[in-house]
Amino acid sequence: MDNEIVVPRLDWLIGGSRIGGTYNRYFGSCGTDPAKGCLSDSVFNYAVFIEKTEDGDEYIRAAVYWGTKNFPCRSEDEYETEVFEATEDSLSAVRTWIESKRK
Repeated sequence: MDNEIVVPRLDWLIGGSRIGGTYNRYFGSCGTDPAKGCLSDSVFNYAVFIEKTEDGDEYIRAAVYWGTKNFPCRSEDEYETEVFEATEDSLSAVRTWIESKRK
């Protein structure tokens, strides 16, 4: 399927965080313009990553946004986020939420 939304496995997102490393962040995009390629405001972008609460509980955060500016260069008012439990079963809900925002 063209432009399929991909959400990585939970163990990949956790990365090396349990052994002193860091979490992995996943970034994806869909919808390049035939004339402009990825230099178009019609590019749909998303990010999936793990964060921790102040109590140390992990959760998955997904973010969606349009355009060419990458996620780290955006302010919080330029993207929409949703929070999910940090479980393998939550990954399908993450993907469904991202897909619903793409429309």
